[in-house]
Amino acid sequence: MNPQEIFCPMIARPARGQTGKGNIHIHSLQDKRCICDVCGQTFTTTKGTLFYRLRTNPEIVMCVIVLLAYGCPIQAIVKAFLLDERTVRDWQKRAGQWRHGAISKSMNIW
Repeated sequence: MNPQEIFCPMIARPARGQTGKGNIHIHSLQDKRCICDVCGQTFTTTKGTLFYRLRTNPEIVMCVIVLLAYGCPIQAIVKAFLLDERTVRDWQKRAGQWRHGAISKSMNIW
């Protein structure tokens, strides 16, 4: 975890989106938490990503998302990874929402 590549995700804070400024430091390696020196808030490294608050290994989540993107049936993923169908659908929904948000922000649509 490199704090120079992480920015403060707190909305309406002066350091939001600023990387490489030296204002982010590691707060807890075990919990993967950082702290912003400017606003004093702590946050997880996954805040603002589709992995936020997920307990499953991100590599498995990405494999499932890729399989879904290539048209693999949800039932096949459920059987192969021993997951609950609702979990897979939730990941699919999260990935779609995250992608839509990323595209909207990059194009200044919303």
